[in-house]
Amino acid sequence: MKKFLFISLLLILSCNDNDCGDIVDKYERDGKYFFTLIRGNSNNNNSEGGGQAEVIRETYESFKIGEEYCLS
Repeated sequence: MKKFLFISLLLILSCNDNDCGDIVDKYERDGKYFFTLIRGNSNNNNSEGGGQAEVIRETYESFKIGEEYCLS
């Protein structure tokens, strides 16, 4: 659980308005919905990153694995 919180915190702190990533996994835990994202080099940099993003149920159901999701 600590690892999950740490990764989530890193993702939140490193976000900007255009952070997008490909959904590589979707899961539900304790009534909350999450995407696991991998961010490629869409911002013209060569670094990859990613993490988990908590989403609402409607968002969870409207995206499929492999689609791009952007954090707002």
